[in-house]
Amino acid sequence: MTTWEHSVKAILTALLAVVTISAAHTQSLPGGFVYLRDIDPGIIQDIRYASSNNFVGRPLAGYGAGECVVKREVGLRLKAAQQELAAQGLSLKMFDCYRPARASLDMGKWSQNGHETAAERRYNPKIPKTELFRLGYIASRSQHSTGAALDLTLVDLKADNSARYDPSKAYADCTAPVEARLPEGSVDMGTGYDCTDAKGHTAAPSINPDQRAWRKRLVAAMAKQGFVNYAKEWWHFSLPGAGGAAYDFPIPPRTK
Repeated sequence: MTTWEHSVKAILTALLAVVTISAAHTQSLPGGFVYLRDIDPGIIQDIRYASSNNFVGRPLAGYGAGECVVKREVGLRLKAAQQELAAQGLSLKMFDCYRPARASLDMGKWSQNGHETAAERRYNPKIPKTELFRLGYIASRSQHSTGAALDLTLVDLKADNSARYDPSKAYADCTAPVEARLPEGSVDMGTGYDCTDAKGHTAAPSINPDQRAWRKRLVAAMAKQGFVNYAKEWWHFSLPGAGGAAYDFPIPPRTK
């Protein structure tokens, strides 16, 4: 092999290495979807279905990473809401964003598995889990799978948000006072996230004035950006017209 051929081979090898490294860092999301962290890294994320800290007690099918994935328009509107809230010493906190369709099927199988643990009952203290689909707390075809629906809350950045979930601890159910239920590092909305109880309805009369004020503040901030709240869940919002087809691609780790 000549010196020239050696040089060409070295250059090609170097280029191949660059291409290989670039490919390894490519974000494998369908067109129109983005990582919220790429739009606004300041929005707090606690993607609960990618962990064991949820009503099923394990990561759901398709959650390969604890990342909020949304349609780009949704992400830009969340960024606008975050900018206004930040001026008030507040932040959004995302619990769930895009949800692979297989995760909804996973929820369905869980609801019919014939047993309920004490940890599961924390989330639905009065409703058997076999009834959650019929009563509209879980959907077999979720708007989350279109990339246009979100579960979220507010965080007071001036407060002590250091309390963390301890899987070995026996917390009170999601309707209990905030100091007794599972810690979420957010403002007191009157119930925990994913609380399938009438007290979790956005306009529930059984919550106190401060809790009601926080819910109204969240609804107002989201409504200003065009989001609509689901009346049975104070944490659930969707952006009309931004959805469309349901997707089932798994959530991959963000590699940037």
